[in-house]
Amino acid sequence: MNHETSPYGRLEDDVQGSPKRKKVRAKYAPKACVSCRRSKLKCSGENPCGRCSDNGKRCFYSEDQTAAEALQHLSRPTPVQQPSALNPHANANAHTHTHASSNGNGNGIAIPRRSIIPRHESMGRRTSDASVPGNSLEARMARMEGMMEVLIQERGIGSTPRGSIEREEAFIDGFHGDTALHPPIEAFSANLAAVRQQLGFPPESPELRTRQSISAVSPSSSTESMSNIRVGSRTLSFPNPSDYQKYIDYFFSSVTTFYPCVNEAEFRARGESMLATRVIDASDISFLALNYIVFSCSDILVDTTHLGTISRPPGWQWFQLADQLVGKRKVSGRGDLYLIQFLIWEALYLVCADKPNAAYNVIGIACRLSFQFGLHQQSCWGNCTPLQIHMRQRIFWTIYFADRRISLSCGRPYGIRDLDIDVDQPSWIYDRDIQLDQPLPPRDLIRSANLYLSCMIQWGKLCGDVWDRMFAAAATQGMDGESTAILDAKIKHWTEVCLPAIPLLPKDHTPEIRHQRQHTLVYTRLNHLRLLLRRRTMISLRYDGSTGRLCGDLAISNVQLIKAHSTDAKGPSSFRYHMTASLGGSILILATLLVRDLVSIGLQDQQTAYAESFRDALAILQDLSIYLQAARRVIDDFRDIVNVVTTILNQGVSIGPEGEKTTNTFPANIDDLFPYGALDFAQQASTGQSDTGRGGATGSGNGNAGAQWTSSMESATAASLDSWDFELQPTSVGGYGVPWI
Repeated sequence: MNHETSPYGRLEDDVQGSPKRKKVRAKYAPKACVSCRRSKLKCSGENPCGRCSDNGKRCFYSEDQTAAEALQHLSRPTPVQQPSALNPHANANAHTHTHASSNGNGNGIAIPRRSIIPRHESMGRRTSDASVPGNSLEARMARMEGMMEVLIQERGIGSTPRGSIEREEAFIDGFHGDTALHPPIEAFSANLAAVRQQLGFPPESPELRTRQSISAVSPSSSTESMSNIRVGSRTLSFPNPSDYQKYIDYFFSSVTTFYPCVNEAEFRARGESMLATRVIDASDISFLALNYIVFSCSDILVDTTHLGTISRPPGWQWFQLADQLVGKRKVSGRGDLYLIQFLIWEALYLVCADKPNAAYNVIGIACRLSFQFGLHQQSCWGNCTPLQIHMRQRIFWTIYFADRRISLSCGRPYGIRDLDIDVDQPSWIYDRDIQLDQPLPPRDLIRSANLYLSCMIQWGKLCGDVWDRMFAAAATQGMDGESTAILDAKIKHWTEVCLPAIPLLPKDHTPEIRHQRQHTLVYTRLNHLRLLLRRRTMISLRYDGSTGRLCGDLAISNVQLIKAHSTDAKGPSSFRYHMTASLGGSILILATLLVRDLVSIGLQDQQTAYAESFRDALAILQDLSIYLQAARRVIDDFRDIVNVVTTILNQGVSIGPEGEKTTNTFPANIDDLFPYGALDFAQQASTGQSDTGRGGATGSGNGNAGAQWTSSMESATAASLDSWDFELQPTSVGGYGVPWI
């Protein structure tokens, strides 16, 4: 038996030995707040505790001492006043700052530390992480780690997840992971400039804020509107909740109406689930990449930055993040339907960025994955719900017509053959009427984007017929008159007989801008398909009167359809890219008519109409080229022939009674000045060379336009060949781009 007196026994003896007075020991608090713990003072254990409440401090509790001290440090209110000539207390403030530094409340350079959470009368005290119900340990640790990164960045230097060292200006306001800690942005922005000036950082250049994007501040030039998410050991930039909603709202209201392969309700629900903790699970990688490519497409579609002030396509930062996340999933086939949706939008982004080779390859991967996932055969979808079947139909047919469009524009074989398809077309239901836990809604002929999808499916089938019979390597008939007439009659029949049965423009309701754009897209693409059948004949200038009149009427029709949307040329409109393609094809045909002796083929009565349409198309294309790289490249492709036609129109060339030209003579090599003589752009003049040896030609081509988007690299190295930045390097003079039919 142990006879040693215990501490508790000694305490009882002391109490019994006291005469009359009984000593009552104060009750211990289960835990102390960070402030009391650092001061080694007794804490009441309340939230906030009595001592912090009396001293006007913010009260924090944390089981992690290091993170708790960082939290306490970040909560110290140190408002910074902007220096102003109207402030009589500026010198007094400077003295106060110096005193604060000497007391350990500054950063060693007589300037108080910038508070990430400034005190504000409207902001209540935040409870500790441990007291918030539902917060998992993983979520709390992720947030505390982010706070520690901000604390390190307060010292002026930050360490990135890859181990590189960057200055603080690259990390300003990088921590926005917890929306409850967001300060009012107006108050923070008011102090930001003064703090940067006092810390000695260079002022931000106004040129960095010229780019327009969905978010209030362009993600490519600033991190003020950025938040962070964690993917494994990496910390990635992500729009803050407000900007994220702007991206998603724009995407589903203005973009998916033309490529309806994503369901809004499912996307929003999955997004909320993924971003609940800001720590991304491995199963959400493809969906996260889809989010990033949505940001890219939205930014490039609304961008109105003058081309002379940019070095990369809008949304390029998001595009690179998305492509890095997907990695080898594209070639290994490890993914889900989100991966295929991502590839569709990645290809469309590359189309808008005027990168035809990359777009063709990406949409080709999407086609092969659709076969691997069984999207081409509906009989294999036995375990799918009606909503899953509907979405698979929309995804597959979007791949189908996007593949036909990109492949035919590049002059290359398409990836999905009609004989391999066993999939019904989706019902004409409105996407926003779909509820995830409800049966599919009834058809809505006014608001459904699937009507437009049905038209594009038929257009894609006609594209396949044109390629197989006219341009495929095994096509023996070639561009003879009989094949052209048969295909033209087929396209014309569907345009005049079948298409009117699809109510693209509502009959009983006022058409919205979406209806008008879809109507224009369908008719101009069908007209372009008919013009494509006769392009080589028109460029050779050996066409007859009937061919010339038909092509002239189709070109004028396209210009008039696009002219109705001319106000979109200078604004942030997603319709600008189709306007560029339609105008480019029409200008080519009108130029072939205006340099020809029209009297000899009986078209002299149409010369005025051709000239007016040519001027209208060129004027709209010039407006588009202010902000749109593809439009500038098309203008550069047409520069030589447009100069000739403009000279003819300005000089007022007249045709004599015998067909002679009385005031001007055409260049002897006039037919060599027309671009797009070959369907495959890689077969056009001076193109198709290797990456390391491009150039050497002296033709006009797209040399000036191609140099607009360049990377900082001076030459192509072995390492840069695997980087997307290599695609942004300037190309040598010579060759033409893609007309994007």
